[in-house]
Amino acid sequence: MKANQYLTAGLTNLQRRISNCAMALCLLGAILAPTVARAASPDAEVPFTQALADARQVTNLNSGWKVYVSQGESMLPQIDHNSLLLVAHTDFSQLAEGMLVVYKDGAGDLVSHRLIQHTNDGWVAKGLNNNQEDPGLVTRDNLQGVVFGMMRYQAGTDNLAALDTAKRPAVAYAKKY
Repeated sequence: MKANQYLTAGLTNLQRRISNCAMALCLLGAILAPTVARAASPDAEVPFTQALADARQVTNLNSGWKVYVSQGESMLPQIDHNSLLLVAHTDFSQLAEGMLVVYKDGAGDLVSHRLIQHTNDGWVAKGLNNNQEDPGLVTRDNLQGVVFGMMRYQAGTDNLAALDTAKRPAVAYAKKY
């Protein structure tokens, strides 16, 4: 009986380690993939509706994953107007410098920026093209998740207003401060 308990505990620990490694690989991909994807294919040929369907197919694999539409210029060239962000709910304690996150700022807008420094009160974030840091911190309470992937779509095909409100993804702004 004890052997079975050890085996069960060992499998549980192994599953936890595999899960942690998978998340780490996803997060590493979130940091590297947009740059690689941008260099390989700057102009997407896929219309918005197809890119959104593909993104939702990916995010449907895990209830903690969401799709956001990127708008704004503060994250150029890594993230631009023609991008869908794939975001994973992540525990605040797992955040690290350099991660791209989506969080809710003081004005109530969803913002996608990079973490640059940890403080006692939260994380300082900043857009790549911003001259200054974001005015508020990323905290446990306003964190939406970590960007683990991005899908680009053809410019001019993103008629969000034409989508049913229930099917419309949230917008994460690459805000200029």
